[in-house]
Amino acid sequence: MSWKREREVGLIADLLKEVPEAAKYKTALEKLEQENERLKAENDGLKQELSRVIDRWETLDGDALNALVYLSQNERGNATEIAHAYKVNIQIAETYLKQLVSLQYVHAHANGEAAHYGLAHKGRWYLKERGLLKAG
Repeated sequence: MSWKREREVGLIADLLKEVPEAAKYKTALEKLEQENERLKAENDGLKQELSRVIDRWETLDGDALNALVYLSQNERGNATEIAHAYKVNIQIAETYLKQLVSLQYVHAHANGEAAHYGLAHKGRWYLKERGLLKAG
């Protein structure tokens, strides 16, 4: 509980002590406070579960997946290398790499004229969850 919330609860408790007619509300207030804490904990658990489900169901199509696999097998790569490896147009490879950066599956490294990309933790996790990450 935050210090502000503790202070508010303390002020309400003091008020309940000072005003005899308010004592009948003390039990109700305590029950509401307990229910609030229980609901906060439940909400946090549901948020974590939802995050795991979203991560698991997020899917990538073939060319984006190929780029991830390439980066998992090579320390770094650029759009030209990936396009050549999978025989796709370089613009397609660049588009998918930019998408993967925005989704945080890969990270970009500025290196002279061409950007190089590396596999991010989320990309490694994605491949591992699907059995596509080769041990190495």
